[in-house]
Amino acid sequence: MKNNYLKIRLLALLIFMWTSHLWAQSQKFINTFSVPANKAYAEPFSPDQVGISIPVGYPETIKDITNWENKDKHIAWYLYQKEGDYDFFLNTTITKGKSLKFEIQISPCYEDLMFTKIKKKITLKGTGKKDTAFVAQTKILKTGYYKYELIPISSPELSISLHSLIFHALKPNGQVNHTNYQSSPSVHLGFSTTQPTSTSYNWLYEEILVPEGADPLHTFYMAIGFYRGYFGIQTNTQKERRVLFSVWDSKDAEKDKSINHDDYVSLVDKADYTTVNSFGGEGTGGQSYVKTTNWKSGSPVKFLMNVSPQTDYTVLLSAWYKLENEDWKYVATWKAPKEKRYFNGFHSFLENFGYSNGQLKRSAYYYNAWGYEVDQKKWVNFNKVRFSNTDGKEGQRVDYEQGVSPQYNDRFYMSSGGYTPTLKTKNEILISTNPPMLDLQAFEQRVEEAKLNEGKFNIKKK
Repeated sequence: MKNNYLKIRLLALLIFMWTSHLWAQSQKFINTFSVPANKAYAEPFSPDQVGISIPVGYPETIKDITNWENKDKHIAWYLYQKEGDYDFFLNTTITKGKSLKFEIQISPCYEDLMFTKIKKKITLKGTGKKDTAFVAQTKILKTGYYKYELIPISSPELSISLHSLIFHALKPNGQVNHTNYQSSPSVHLGFSTTQPTSTSYNWLYEEILVPEGADPLHTFYMAIGFYRGYFGIQTNTQKERRVLFSVWDSKDAEKDKSINHDDYVSLVDKADYTTVNSFGGEGTGGQSYVKTTNWKSGSPVKFLMNVSPQTDYTVLLSAWYKLENEDWKYVATWKAPKEKRYFNGFHSFLENFGYSNGQLKRSAYYYNAWGYEVDQKKWVNFNKVRFSNTDGKEGQRVDYEQGVSPQYNDRFYMSSGGYTPTLKTKNEILISTNPPMLDLQAFEQRVEEAKLNEGKFNIKKK
């Protein structure tokens, strides 16, 4: 009897030691990831987020979401997760005595992630102190972007402060990344040609088509980027769009104290409807833009630029654009000092220049790109591109697309944002034999007319 008792005790001890070993081993695999609450979006998006405060862009010490009273707004986090099992918690402070009801939704950001959407109702009870509440366990089968939504069922009543989302990875190599910024990646195409060329052009031409619905606020569809500036279209407000043409000074007036009067660009001429001023923050220079409500997504915009070297070691840079069913419109002519080059190609880009609305996808086709050779007096088709982008680090903003359009094999395209997977296609299309049908002489006459107005305008430097 005594021997049986000892055997039982020994067996119990062995079982205890083995389970303790398994528990200890399992703990080695638990990594904790904390996502600051302010790495979120208030949805549906609106320029003025009334009824909720998400301190986007604030110092890292300010991470909380507060002042939530609008029941029609919910919170969404877009997170990059590696495959594995995770316990998901919310860290909050709720006014003592309050009981708030929410629905949690967890879903994949695109179809091939093999994730079944989770919907779960939770009740958070207030103690007046920071509390961490378990929400759900998730099994991530494929690395990618996942959307976590906190949707109010009852009114938040200004009673909740959201501090963070906490994840425990229950398997090795688990990873949860929030993105460092809630804007979206900038993507670029550098144009060249596969046909023989002198790479010396006095005219540049390109067209852009923004698909319907791919034009979120504060998107810049830059068509022609050249050695001294850029030219393209912007979505500025819910009612206003701009055609923007900017030229840099020969030195950065904000950083280079040796700058003098001869380094500044000067306005030669502009259309009556064109607004001009100086700009800074990204180098300094002269800016001209046309406010328009006529440009709509789904309609092409054509761009034309000219460079005219002068005898005083300056160049005149002129720009025109054309909307569908309208005539060409002149924007402005700027004089760039300490320069004598013709164009040697150009680049285009797509960027979000203002809002923290990177959960919205923006895209455009960039096509029919040409340069007019100075010496040969002929158009050269740019049928090849070089890709580049900002960020692109794993777990950050890798949601961009570049290349030849899957829908149109004679167009390049770019997209950014929306937390979709990275996609790059081909970087070359067939050479086009249909150059722009333009009377360049008429545009050259407008440049000569612009020269007669030089000195008429005085742009105050910032």
